Amino acid sequence: MTELSLSAESVQGDFFQLDHPHAVVNLQRKQHVQIHAERLQLGNASIDHPDMTLEISARPSLLITSEQLKMPDYQVRRPRIYLDYRLQTRQPVVTVDAEVKAMQDEVWGKFHVYCQLPTQASQETWQCNDGLYHDVRSHIPFNLTVMPTWHTASNTKASRGLELQLAVKDAKFSDAAGLHAAERLTGVMHIAAHEVANGWRWQGVFEWQQGELFWQPFYFAEGNKRFEIRGLYASPILEIEAATLSLQGVGTLHSQSRFNLDSQRFEFLKLDAKDVDFNGLYQSFIQPLLPDSVFGQLKVNGKADWSFEAKGLQPVKFQLDVADATVEDQRGKFGFAHLNAHIPWDYDQPQQISMGYASGHVLKIPLGKTQWQANVNRFSITSPTLSLPVLDGALIFEDVSAAWIHQSMVWHLKMDMQPISMRTFSQALGWPVMRGEIKGQIPLVTYANHALRMDGEMQLSLFKGQVALSDLEVDDPLGAVPKLHANLRMREIDMGEITRTFNFGSITGKLEGDVQHLRLQNWKPVSMNAVIQTADGPFEKKVSQRAVENITALGGEGTAAALQRTFLRFFKQFGYEKMGLSCELRGDVCKMGGVEQIPGGFVIVKGEGIPSVNVNGYTEYVSWKDMLARMRRITDSNSKMIVK
Repeated sequence: MTELSLSAESVQGDFFQLDHPHAVVNLQRKQHVQIHAERLQLGNASIDHPDMTLEISARPSLLITSEQLKMPDYQVRRPRIYLDYRLQTRQPVVTVDAEVKAMQDEVWGKFHVYCQLPTQASQETWQCNDGLYHDVRSHIPFNLTVMPTWHTASNTKASRGLELQLAVKDAKFSDAAGLHAAERLTGVMHIAAHEVANGWRWQGVFEWQQGELFWQPFYFAEGNKRFEIRGLYASPILEIEAATLSLQGVGTLHSQSRFNLDSQRFEFLKLDAKDVDFNGLYQSFIQPLLPDSVFGQLKVNGKADWSFEAKGLQPVKFQLDVADATVEDQRGKFGFAHLNAHIPWDYDQPQQISMGYASGHVLKIPLGKTQWQANVNRFSITSPTLSLPVLDGALIFEDVSAAWIHQSMVWHLKMDMQPISMRTFSQALGWPVMRGEIKGQIPLVTYANHALRMDGEMQLSLFKGQVALSDLEVDDPLGAVPKLHANLRMREIDMGEITRTFNFGSITGKLEGDVQHLRLQNWKPVSMNAVIQTADGPFEKKVSQRAVENITALGGEGTAAALQRTFLRFFKQFGYEKMGLSCELRGDVCKMGGVEQIPGGFVIVKGEGIPSVNVNGYTEYVSWKDMLARMRRITDSNSKMIVK
């Protein structure tokens, strides 16, 4: 007889179970045993049809190989587990090598770890060194220490326990989608757990010492972060009794929660943070969530306290307190200084919020000191009145109401504009100094579906006349590319006031105009039908020679002015019957027109009386950018005068 075969239904140990093993002992090589089995179970991992070779000698060893190993969330192929006994240390050693990948990934990586096994595996420390996972995107060196522990209380039996320490140094990784990545990551994770009557009590400490981590959409750098957590696990509930996250440059976050592993949902969640650095909070958590919104490029500072509580998927409480903060949009759209806010919210109880700032600006327009209070009831906010000082006037908002409906904000208000001086308004925007004032009322402004609508007209008093804005609609006003539609009407505008304001030369008379279907995209004109011309009436109509030169320059190439030669040297102003320009803008091309059509062109200024002047235009299509450039050069006298 050369072989001896042994079979069994099952062989079990503290950490393994071998189903239907079949061992063959070579009697000629008595130290060699070949074992085949249906399955080898190691905790949650199982190896189908393992091949095992046992060498019984002064240095015994066991080699386990297979085509695959099964474990939750991962695929493992060609596992190789080698167990041998080292005479020098008199301690068994296990080496594990395999190819591994996550279920959803396509990249296979190589896994290696080397562990010194204690003599009493269930009571002494397991030390695993020189661990490494490596693939085309990742390189993760690690060391692992596992210590079984036993806790014994009076009059009770001992309970199982485990302490684990995992250390990584200069690790890097990324996933296929690019949503998670790390570079030079160094840190230590400590986890301890022990069995209690109703489950497992556990605690952990995670210390991130250095390196960079990106976890879409959040980015963290420079390490120096600590996370402490403790709780109870009683299937299927994971109770987090206390968790503390310390972030350098932000502050400390505390939380409690209850998570159902079967439903994969939080049954309860509570977060709170005190004396948080507003800038660190914004850069780490707020900005990554809103990169392309109006809040995506802010410079902030100050302190904040905040808390949040939810049951199931339903928020139940929230509070944010901001103290002496500064918020400045780096694109110059808005800013607020010495901002203070108290914003409580409770699903079951109405609350009152208050906000205020010492100063601010919107699109370079200064805002004065403002205080605002409102009532909040679940997902709606109401305030009877809000006064917003602007320059030397104010905007008075009444019947303010807002609500969060179907994942979108909806609001409406009425507005009364107290007179704002055009002098201060134009100076704030860097325009030529204007006279007059802006005032008016808006019966109703609504915002819904990311669009703003204005009912009625907004009346402005400018240059001793009236300007009316109507049919105002703004799509996505706080977005990256807002779109505006409106109609504009001008009546009884004093030409003398305009020409003195813009240093244009002298023109007397009244101006009227209509801008129909004005469309702005990102606050730049892309379409409109505009007609601006002098009004009929029993008033003086005179134009200076300098104004004629500037009108000619505004018309561009092909524009000609005709003056009566006899009176050119004696008079500096001339009579006209009417003057005007029109523009049909589509994209960047403006189709020009005047007060009358002539062969090959149009009339911009039609003279009348003695002396008189005529200005004709012959370029029908011009670039809007060129038109704006001409307006900026309007005082240049570079047009050729044709004298008759």
